Amino acid sequence: MTVLFDPSWVLALATLAAIGMLLLAAWASAVPTAGGATPPSRARSYAHKTAFQRQRDPDAAGRPRPRAPASSPAF
Repeated sequence: MTVLFDPSWVLALATLAAIGMLLLAAWASAVPTAGGATPPSRARSYAHKTAFQRQRDPDAAGRPRPRAPASSPAF
């Protein structure tokens, strides 16, 4: 029973445990996230910004006029 608690065995087990924890930490930091590189909230806010923006002055110089509806329906 004294062989199990010999200081060399305890040191070897502690070293193996420390190496295992370091390997686990390195593996956990290298695992890619499921959503990709950008967080979903950031990607969503960017999508909302680019969706549809109102024109502040639709009659400003240089802006094309909207087309009038045709008298006959388009087929």
